[in-house]
Amino acid sequence: MARTVRDCAIMLEAMAGFDAKDSTSLQLDVPAWEAGLSGDLRGKRVGIPKEYRVDGMPAEIEALWQQGIAWLRDAGAEIVEVSLPHTKYALPAYYIIAPAEASSNLARYDGVRYGLRDLPDGANLQQMYAATRADGFGPEVKRRIMIGTYVLSAGFYDAYYTQAQKVRALIARDFERAWEQCDLLLAPTAPSAAFALGEKSADPIAMYLNDVFTVPSSLAGLPAMSVPGGLDAAGLPLGLQIIGKALDEQSVLNAGLAIEERAGFTARPERWW
Repeated sequence: MARTVRDCAIMLEAMAGFDAKDSTSLQLDVPAWEAGLSGDLRGKRVGIPKEYRVDGMPAEIEALWQQGIAWLRDAGAEIVEVSLPHTKYALPAYYIIAPAEASSNLARYDGVRYGLRDLPDGANLQQMYAATRADGFGPEVKRRIMIGTYVLSAGFYDAYYTQAQKVRALIARDFERAWEQCDLLLAPTAPSAAFALGEKSADPIAMYLNDVFTVPSSLAGLPAMSVPGGLDAAGLPLGLQIIGKALDEQSVLNAGLAIEERAGFTARPERWW
């Protein structure tokens, strides 16, 4: 998260790189993303995924999407329509896979070797486990751990987790086919404007539904960024999302810069708090 696309490029250069202690990192040279920034998109094809046009999408988000298409066309890009047919399965698959990974990765935080230790007077080992995990995790983390534990349990692993991984593979294949027609994708960041802090905390399903446009790229392992493009009638920000091919962060940043230059987004709240 940064103030400008250029700042994103600078921070990405600082954060990227191989880490021998991280089995998920790639041993590749870090590109000079900031030096390569350019809002000139001539020769690039930008795909518009038709499945992202959902029922009930606010007119102002559709209007911003169309404006984003015009901005990228003005930057020299060719616009094409593409299909990502398994998009509708992305959200349920994500909210099986992500909690499963959270449940597994956070199992180590039990007060023995990692993180917080809550050891009440006279507590035994099991009581320490319970106290540490009760105090150390917030409501949303606990919710995801419980969901993850459930979908990884005997009798449910194949029914949920295995099926979600199959859906993930189908979504990745959809993107691979889309890249045969285009270099980037443009879509709204969310199906609604930003909501107030804590507004949806009592309704996690409503909160999760706001991720419907962003989870497909996460499942497919693709670079993506959101650029603010305007405000809704209530003065809340609306964003446009750019998705690129794996390891092609430069194209994503360049498209983001093209939108940023044309949107001229400078809105700030009256009070920062």
